[in-house]
Amino acid sequence: MSDKFYPIPIEKLAAWMLRDLHQDQLFGIHRSLWFQPNPHQPFRMRRYGQLLETPIGVAAGPHTQLAQNIITAWLTGARYMELKTVQTLDAIEVTKPCIDMSDEGYNCEWSQELQLQQSFDEYLNGWIIIHWLRHHLGWDHDTESGLIFNMSVGYDLAGIQNPNVQTFLDKMVSCPVQLSEKLNRLKGILPGLGDIQIPQRMTDNITLSTMHGCPPDEIERIGKYLIHERKLHTTIKLNPTLLGPDQLRDLLHNQLGFNTIHVPDLAFEHDLKYDGALDLIRSLQIAAGQAGVEFGIKLTNTLEVENLKGNLPDNEPMVYMSGRALHPISVLVAEKLQSDFDGQLDISFSAGADAFNLAEILECNIRPVTVCSDLLKPGGYARLHQYLEILNEKILATGSTNLTEFILSHSDGEEDVTQAGLANLKAYAGSVSADERYHQHHFPNQSIKTDRPLMTFDCIAAPCINECAVNQDIPGYMYHAARGDFQRALEIILRNNPMPHVAGLVCDHLCQSKCTRINYDRPLLIRGIKHFIAEHANGKTDPRCAPFNGHTVAIIGGGPAGLSAAYFLAQDGFEVEIFESKSQVGGMTAGTIPSFRMDAAGLAADVARIKRLGVIIHTGTEINPARFEALRSHFDYIFVAVGAQVGKRLDIPGEKCSGVLDQLTFLQSVHSAERPKPGDSVLVIGGGNSAMDAARTAKRIVGTKGSVTVVYRRTVAQMPADRDEIGELGIEGIKLIELTAPIEILEMNGHVTGLRCQKMVLGEIDASGRRQPVAAGEPYFDIPA
Repeated sequence: MSDKFYPIPIEKLAAWMLRDLHQDQLFGIHRSLWFQPNPHQPFRMRRYGQLLETPIGVAAGPHTQLAQNIITAWLTGARYMELKTVQTLDAIEVTKPCIDMSDEGYNCEWSQELQLQQSFDEYLNGWIIIHWLRHHLGWDHDTESGLIFNMSVGYDLAGIQNPNVQTFLDKMVSCPVQLSEKLNRLKGILPGLGDIQIPQRMTDNITLSTMHGCPPDEIERIGKYLIHERKLHTTIKLNPTLLGPDQLRDLLHNQLGFNTIHVPDLAFEHDLKYDGALDLIRSLQIAAGQAGVEFGIKLTNTLEVENLKGNLPDNEPMVYMSGRALHPISVLVAEKLQSDFDGQLDISFSAGADAFNLAEILECNIRPVTVCSDLLKPGGYARLHQYLEILNEKILATGSTNLTEFILSHSDGEEDVTQAGLANLKAYAGSVSADERYHQHHFPNQSIKTDRPLMTFDCIAAPCINECAVNQDIPGYMYHAARGDFQRALEIILRNNPMPHVAGLVCDHLCQSKCTRINYDRPLLIRGIKHFIAEHANGKTDPRCAPFNGHTVAIIGGGPAGLSAAYFLAQDGFEVEIFESKSQVGGMTAGTIPSFRMDAAGLAADVARIKRLGVIIHTGTEINPARFEALRSHFDYIFVAVGAQVGKRLDIPGEKCSGVLDQLTFLQSVHSAERPKPGDSVLVIGGGNSAMDAARTAKRIVGTKGSVTVVYRRTVAQMPADRDEIGELGIEGIKLIELTAPIEILEMNGHVTGLRCQKMVLGEIDASGRRQPVAAGEPYFDIPA
């Protein structure tokens, strides 16, 4: 597949469409996902004196360059089309790849990839086809087209005044010759085209998109040129840096948790400042009033950040962030500006908008709302169907018949829509940063891509299967579980997972990190569903065993590895015996993982199934050299599955003093009913699941009178433990100190008294893909224990 844009002649585009329409779809979008307008829909609005059938559209981006993309956006409900920004330099080589939309979006693409004449042709092609589709589909019950094409230009006045941009602007405003020529080419191809009056004027409005760092006086000069000389309704796109470095960084890092996003000082230094923005807006409002056109602002542009994720080319030091991390920032900018203008600003919005916050944005009298990042994810334009479906439900639920009534319905009796919108905006700005949807941890999985090679004819495979340690047929058992056939679902699980009760509780569930639902909302709770299936399947589910094949196997160790080996060997006809040194089999699942995470009855059920296959289990059996030799002489094969029995050491001074335990020793002692007495102040060093188990177990021992603190050298966002386990720390009253590395264990008379620590900061990305903690250079500090 090429990474270049290639325009399609309008005749071929029309022929393609006609073939698709015969199949009840267009450009891959099925008819069921098309938006069908009618005059009674409550979300209609007017802008620049024109009807908009919906208050949503597509923001200027790579998806508003080609005609088929613009048509598809319209077909699925977009009506405010922010056409891709054009500039005088129209032969720029754009760095590729230029877009990363795994979660919050990043791009290093800021210019059109078509030449100006090509851009005009694509926009005119889209304009013609949309008008024909309205007629052909019977959606032209209004005399107005119901959509607006919004031009976008950049990046300085000199460039805009160059002949190639001037010609582009002239033709966008009036193109009778070009329109007539294309209509003649389409004669005999599109039925009924001659019955339609297609306006020669594609647009009378424009958005100014300036480069990050464009001087305020240059922005004002361009705005006044567009208003006074071009007589265009004009919108100025402003940057999120208006919030200021302190407030923006506090919101992004401390409140939302996006600690790995670094906004350089330069982004604030070279961008328009807040007071300058107020002066600019007031000046252009006056100019627009004098010229008899409308003026507004667009919030917001992308946020300039350092290129640290590694998904975009290294030769681009800065990239531009969009999506959900930008949403709360832009909402706060909107509230700040609208408050200073007493609700009178015309604000359109594009910053992390999606189907679930669209209604909240519109309640603030901010409209229209355009989308880019969300549509560049799987599902694409088809996502817009959900936008309007949810919006319609929310409007009707308030008893409103239009957007004005909808805005007023949320404002405690306010009768003025501008004041109602301002009140709603203040309320939304006060709550948006607390909304979990915009917190980094809400979406911990960055990509569903796996390391499986992608072959030419092998493009469909469930990534959850590839990521699963035993390659379970996850879609298969989920399918049957969804239909209530838990018996069949369990049979599928047991093909390659002998311990569904155990795996349903304590598996690392890597599969969930590659669930394709991540592209839309949250991953399915695959591990929990597996446990539910194991608990609710009725009837016999034991797999069949082949006849005895004449071979015997001894397995040393009755943990998950030994039990699994026995399960599969027995099915293949081997005679299997397990030798376990402890009083029960299960390994870590039986003797280390806390009881609040591991169900003993479930483990027993999994073991019982393995025993029913004919596996003989010997517990309390130590394997010394003599017994090992005896096994070698008695069995054909020996499988050693003794597991990882030694806890990890820190190798720092004081580690051998009394009161210092590794996590395995501590957890095993609790399981054996020794009930250790750790004292009233416990420190747990580490950020993995075993550290979480140790901390939560210790808290249950010390109770409300004692304290437990987890010390971790990286940040919470980088902890390898399950998000749920980390979340339980706060719920259970366990303190977490991040960016803190242990230096020395303090002792007195041979017993631990505390931990000497060093403050860390995040440095460069290491081999694990995480930013490496490095010493902050501050004095050491002590934590008592």
